[in-house]
This record gives sequence, C-alpha cells and structure tokens, in this order.
Amino acid sequence: MCGIAGIIGSHVADPEACLARMSNALRHRGPDDHGVSIWPATNQLTYAAFAHRRLSIIDLSAAGHQPMTTQDGRFSIIFNGEIYNYRTLRRELETEGVAFHSHSDTEVLLQLYARRGGDCLRWLRGMFAFAIRNNETGEVFVARDPLGIKPLYYYKTKELFTFASELRALLASGLIPRRLNPAGLVSYLQTGSVSGPATIIQNIRLLPPGHSVTVKHDSDLDSVENSYTGDWMVNWTGWAGLKRDAAVEALREALKESVRIHLESDVPLGPFLSGGMDSSAIVALMSAVTKQRPRTFSVVFDEERFSEARYARQVATKFGTEHHEILLGEEQLFKMLPAAVAAEDQPTMDGINTFVVSKAVRESGITVALSGLGGDELFAGYPTFRRAVHLQSIARVPGSVRQGISFLGQRVWNRSRQQDKLWQLVRSNGSAQVACTVSRQLLSDDEVRSLVFKNGLQSCANGNGHASEAPVLASDTINAVSFWELSGYMANTLLRDTDSMSMAHSLEVRVPFIDVEVVKFVLALPGAWKIDGGRQKPLLQDAIGDLLPPEIMNRPKMGFTLPFQDWMQSRLRDEIETSFRDDQQFESIGLRPDGVREVWRQFLRRPESIGWSRPWALYVLSRWCQQHQVTL
Repeated sequence: MCGIAGIIGSHVADPEACLARMSNALRHRGPDDHGVSIWPATNQLTYAAFAHRRLSIIDLSAAGHQPMTTQDGRFSIIFNGEIYNYRTLRRELETEGVAFHSHSDTEVLLQLYARRGGDCLRWLRGMFAFAIRNNETGEVFVARDPLGIKPLYYYKTKELFTFASELRALLASGLIPRRLNPAGLVSYLQTGSVSGPATIIQNIRLLPPGHSVTVKHDSDLDSVENSYTGDWMVNWTGWAGLKRDAAVEALREALKESVRIHLESDVPLGPFLSGGMDSSAIVALMSAVTKQRPRTFSVVFDEERFSEARYARQVATKFGTEHHEILLGEEQLFKMLPAAVAAEDQPTMDGINTFVVSKAVRESGITVALSGLGGDELFAGYPTFRRAVHLQSIARVPGSVRQGISFLGQRVWNRSRQQDKLWQLVRSNGSAQVACTVSRQLLSDDEVRSLVFKNGLQSCANGNGHASEAPVLASDTINAVSFWELSGYMANTLLRDTDSMSMAHSLEVRVPFIDVEVVKFVLALPGAWKIDGGRQKPLLQDAIGDLLPPEIMNRPKMGFTLPFQDWMQSRLRDEIETSFRDDQQFESIGLRPDGVREVWRQFLRRPESIGWSRPWALYVLSRWCQQHQVTL
C-alpha cells in the first residue's frame, strides 16, 4: 500500500516543488521509501512527473522501488494497492518470455500493461490505483479498481492534469484553489459524505470505481474516461441455474480462496475482530486456510450497550488468537479528536472508529489488517434489504393515495428521523435505489435548503434523482439493493474512511468479502437466498456457520458505533458548542449559523429521535474546512 501523485502538463511554475509538496503530504501512506521520476517537456512530448511513497508489503527489497521502469525503458509505473493474483499472472507472463527482476506485484502489473495495454485490467484481482506512462509517446494511463477500494483524485484543465491518492495532496500542490464545491457540500449534507465522482473541493474529481483515464500528449491534454467493469456487477449470469446447496458449497470455497490470497504478505498481518458475524467469519476462514496464530483487535467501551467485547473474546478463544482489546473512553477520544479529524481526506460523519483501531493495530507492530467490510452489502445484512421488499408492496398502491398518506403522516406522526424517512419512502416510486438513498439520508432536501443560505446551493438540493435499475437487477430487489449499497454507501463512505483513517497510521486494510470474484459470484445468485425469516445473512450463515459458535451466528445485528450520543452530551458538548458559536466560519462555507445551532438544539432536546450524526457531521465539516482553509 502506498501513495502516488503525478503532474502532466505545461505552464506550471516550478513543478518539481509542487510535486515535492504533494509527495510530502502523502508521507504517512508510505514511510518506507520514496521516489520521483521527471520527464522534461520536448517538442514532441508534454512535461510529466511521478512521485511515489512506499509502504513495503510484498518484496521488501530495493527491487520494489517506485517509480519502476521496464528494462527497455518504454513504460514507467507508480502503483498503490495489491494484486492478489500476481503470482499466477507472473507465471503466465514468464511463459511468454518475460524476465522479472523483482518479486513484487508492481513489476507484474507493469509487464502485463506492456503487453496488454489498458486491457490488462480484465486480468487483475486486487485493490489498486495506478498510473503508467508510455515513455515513447508520452501517453499516461490512470486506473482504479472496480469496487473503489483504493482512491484516486484528479484535477484537469486544458494545460494540466494532476492526480494523487488523496485530495489533500492535490491541495498541497498549490495548483488548485481551495474553494468549496457547492454540489459536494450539498451531497455531504444529504449523506454525511460526498458522493463521487464529485468531491468537497471545486474541480477536483474522484475517478469512479472501475474507470480509467488516458491522458494524451496533445497540447490540450485530451483525457478520456473509460469504464471497464460496470457490466459484470449487473449483468453476470455465469452461475445461472446453480442449486442452492451447490451454491453454498461453492461460496464457502470462494471465501476461503479470497481470504487465502489476501494473506499474501511479507510483513505482520492480523484481522479486526468486532465480534459481529462478518469479522468473526474472516477469523474463522483465516484459521481454515493457515496454521499461523493471528493477532486480533477489538475496540471496547465502558458503555455496555455499545460493547461487543464478550462476543469478540468468544471468537478469539475458539480460534486461539492473540487477542488485544482497545478500551476507548470519552477522554481518550477527546484527546485523539484533532488528529482524527485531521486524518480525514474529505469530511465524513464516520470513520473515527477506524482511526482508533488502526492506531492501536499499527502500534502493536501489525502492517496489514483484514476487515469484514462488505459482508452486509453482499449478504443482505442491513435493514434496507427488507425495507426495499416491503416498499415494493407499498408502491402498488396508487400514487395519489400514497402522496395523501405521506402528507398526513408528516404532519401528524413525524417526531423522529426514522418517521420522516418512512413518509418519504411511502410517496416514492418504490425502487431499490430510493430505498437505499432515503435509508442513508442524513438531512432531507428540505432540511438542506433551509440550512444553506445561497441560491446556488439551494438549487443543488433538488433531490438525488433515481435512475432506472440495471436490466438484470431490476427483477431482483435484493441484488439491486446490494448493487446500490456497494456503489453508494460502501464506496463513498466505508471504503473511503477505511483508506484514509488506516493509512494515517501507515496501516494497510484488506477486504476479502469484496474480492472481485466473490462479488461477481454472490451478485449472480438469487436474492431470495440471502434473506429469510429472522435469520441474519442466511446465505453466509449456511456457508460458514459450522465454523463459528451458534451464539455468534444467532445474535442480533449490532453496528460498530462509538457512544457519540452519550459523549456529545458530556465531555464533547463544550467543544461542539464552541464550534457552533463561530458564525463567521459557518457563513464562509455557505451555512446559516442559526440553522446549524437549531440542529444542535434539536439533538439536545431529543437525542434518541434526532440522532447524533447530524450535529456531528456539521461539526466535522466546519473543523475540516477551517483546518484546510477552504471556503465557498
């Protein structure tokens, strides 16, 4: 895992200094090594420069140094991520006569591109963001993995294309105005994170998952985005007709294989263990494919209703792990809060929990951690899945009737965020995307419009729009919800927070559940197999249930959430109220100070009904913009 950055173009004053600032901003992502390659402009080729920060995971020797160039000098690469099938790819390339000079997956990727070009992406199994320069033509190819596990941001004008692993690195270049993106701001208010490809900064874009950009050497730096993986997520039918028992058996083997290849590492590795089904499954599968005794890590709280400590201990005992508990209290969080907010690459209402556990894991000597992230999205673990099924039945009622019921309900019975969402769902078109959008909503469009004070911002808060479902998924509500959760909440919040918060401590986090082959397989199975009666994630249970204690499999779902609701009414209260009294700061980012304080007052009056996430998101937004000197 690493950090990458690049500058391509002309008319940049002191580009080497700009690149150096970008590289320094990425140092936490790769403290083990760094490198720079510069290609001066010529009459035929545009100026280009690559920078790399290395966190050594595979092949710790100097042979893995980047930027890496082929022996013939034709291609150069900077790469962030892991290619889990690199050994297989290497053997195939060796049969074609390719000679390798390292044991790294980076060199395999570079040689694969040298022979397949952009089509190489179809062979990759891993998490990645990379850039490769054709040193003969000056063309640069930039790509990102199909699930969006690794980020890549870019900024483009007719004379400049610059990119980096983090948005903050682009800001550090000094080439980009620190202006708040109105659409990004509204997106953040609606969901608690900015939905890609927009970002919180105007004119900085996030390369969408499964996309590539080819930057040519023309004077206007013509760049073209190319999607290469969207089709398999919605149209794969390779497992059609498979019986459920056979599918369960095949799923178990697919999960074991995924965990096995995710263990490839030349440095110490250990899994997160919350005590929930997903993280427990990773530990169980890990024990099934390796004899090594893993070190496991859990965050625990004094507040009993938030703590899953006893479940995590039970799993750790069963598999004989070296278990570590990280006790997090209000005072410890308060001390870590400035560093945690500073670690956010974009403002987010989530992610502090990952910051805490990542810090402890890295300090214990672990460099690579395994996470159960993605299990809920794939195996119908969220309430959204059942909600979407019920919503389809409601959608059969005539629209005028539903509108009337919603109108009445919002005025008579609407004293909580959940009730408000219910009435939005009642009057909706009933699609899976709507179910996901409303379920993940932080502030409604009406609330956003009342919170912002500029017309340009208000016009952005006009609803998210609801595109039609993909052809294959349209007839399968459960799989449609999986698709929207994978491409929405997971990609825009969970994966982004996991990357920035773990890499803040130079920790690589791997996610075996969303291996491309596992996702392809599970999305092709009937959604009805993934939801039944009162069982949580029945398909996953049937595949790995015999490996885990029944108490783990049968317990109610409990999300990994910090006790913010309690802490924001005690130790954190003064900090938040001080922030909310800064009228000038909120006005500088386009928000009404009185509206912000009203959200806070509502929370203090009815914390259970209003929820902690709304005032917390506003606090984080203010602090992040203030820290990075970002204004509207």
